[in-house]
Amino acid sequence: MSDSNDWRVAWSHQIEGRTTAMVADSHGVVVATGSEVRAIDSAGDFRWRRSFIFEVFDMRIDRGVISVLAGSGFHVIDRNTGDSLGEGRSVSGGFRQSILRPGGGWILNDRGGLLHIFHRDGRGVRRARSGPLRRLVGWLDREHLIVLDLDGRLRCIRLHGEEAQRIIEDRRWTWCSSLQRGRLLLQALDGSLHEGTPNPFGWDSLDRVDDLGVDPMDAVLSADGWWVLGMDGRTTGIPESSIAGLVTSDGGWISGNGTDLLATATRDGLIRWIESPRLGGRRAAAIKLLVSDERRRLDWLQRESVFEAAKDAEEQGLWSRAIELYRSLGREDDVRRLLASREASE
Repeated sequence: MSDSNDWRVAWSHQIEGRTTAMVADSHGVVVATGSEVRAIDSAGDFRWRRSFIFEVFDMRIDRGVISVLAGSGFHVIDRNTGDSLGEGRSVSGGFRQSILRPGGGWILNDRGGLLHIFHRDGRGVRRARSGPLRRLVGWLDREHLIVLDLDGRLRCIRLHGEEAQRIIEDRRWTWCSSLQRGRLLLQALDGSLHEGTPNPFGWDSLDRVDDLGVDPMDAVLSADGWWVLGMDGRTTGIPESSIAGLVTSDGGWISGNGTDLLATATRDGLIRWIESPRLGGRRAAAIKLLVSDERRRLDWLQRESVFEAAKDAEEQGLWSRAIELYRSLGREDDVRRLLASREASE
């Protein structure tokens, strides 16, 4: 991990009320105090405020929308305005947690052992039985969801096709982080911390980390390692480091963008926005890579569409059109095949 002096508290706010949830991304922080939710941008300016009927206890951000769990209900709101999208959903006994779905949307677990799958705008898709869970950990891929059950064992649930689940191993854990970039931080029954990369059948790697004397509440992965928020309110890095001034007396929340930004919130309403200028270039590089990947994906979709049009033209006997489309794709073998077929028919 980089020197903790690379990280700086860029701004902080003391807001009224007791903090009940907080989440952050590159654009700022969204924090709940009871039933009231506020958005603060990356410059530290308040953007909007809205209220729910019941206390908010869980929030997640997916690009321009936010999932909110309040009371027994699930809501989706606009990231930029706080306006509701859809009517919201509720279940008897309420939900416990929400996480993002690969490709967009949400999956929630309730207190009765069911998983609820929703579209990005909050429309329901279906339900699946999981059994009682302590935590939704994260996705290995579009099919396999890792969870922590009430006994402290990691399970892998397959949610596409024929639903099934299996215990990854019999070892029990007292705590684990969310799955971030394929990696997990876990605490064993003896208090030791481990970092691992799980797969549906076990571990690609699982290593014990140095004893930091930390009893973790939450952890986020940045470009230079893990930052762990302990029960004592101390924010500690793995490898061992700390951010000056980030010690409180009551724990709270930690969130970030995965590279160069962190946000913390104490239960008494102190919000801090922490930046690492040295790591900012990695965020720019990551964004550039995402844009490049999206361009390649769109190019592939366009090529697939052109190929389907070429096949349709060939089936309809539109030789010239089919040859033109195959040639635009660089499929010279198909071009020669059709030219030979056309000459033979003439």
